[in-house]
Amino acid sequence: MSEGTDRRIQSNRLLFVVVMVIVFIIAAGGIMLWLRQHSTETPGQPGLSDGRIGVQFRLDEPLQVTIYYPLEGMLRTGFAAVQRQPDTQSQAREALSALFADQRTLLAPVLRNLKLREFYLNAAGTAYLDLTPGPQKDERASAWEEHLAIYAMVNTVLKNFDEIKGVVLLLDGREAQTLAGHMDLTRTFTKRMDLVQQ
Repeated sequence: MSEGTDRRIQSNRLLFVVVMVIVFIIAAGGIMLWLRQHSTETPGQPGLSDGRIGVQFRLDEPLQVTIYYPLEGMLRTGFAAVQRQPDTQSQAREALSALFADQRTLLAPVLRNLKLREFYLNAAGTAYLDLTPGPQKDERASAWEEHLAIYAMVNTVLKNFDEIKGVVLLLDGREAQTLAGHMDLTRTFTKRMDLVQQ
């Protein structure tokens, strides 16, 4: 064989090896990308992270939240499974909806007459619970019952969501002086775990 033929064969082999390495890298990258997408998500169900590295949830998996409800002069702890939401504001709204829908909450004179109208969360971590009072039906609530009703809502929000630092209560979209005639609502509330029966 001539020296020119040897060079052409060697350069063709080198070109073949380079092309095969490039094809292999592209194929491996494509396979890894495909596996990553199909192992953590199904079509139409994007994954959500709970803040811990490597922990993923899907929107169709329920989230268990802690709710607080008044019973026998104290707050009691309960749990509810709610639909998982993509952001804290929507998730907190779900937790409050679960509180208001809970049968134990309907026994509390102040809470059974309230409906959650809207829920807002600002960038500073203050949550605004916009409530609508229902028909009172000549029902009277004591100052302590009103106190427990307020902290049932406040504790439910603040215990489940670390991003939320305080709660402001509104009635029909406006600031209000009181919920049931006793407690001052013109402030930001923080959780009171001392009211929860251990």
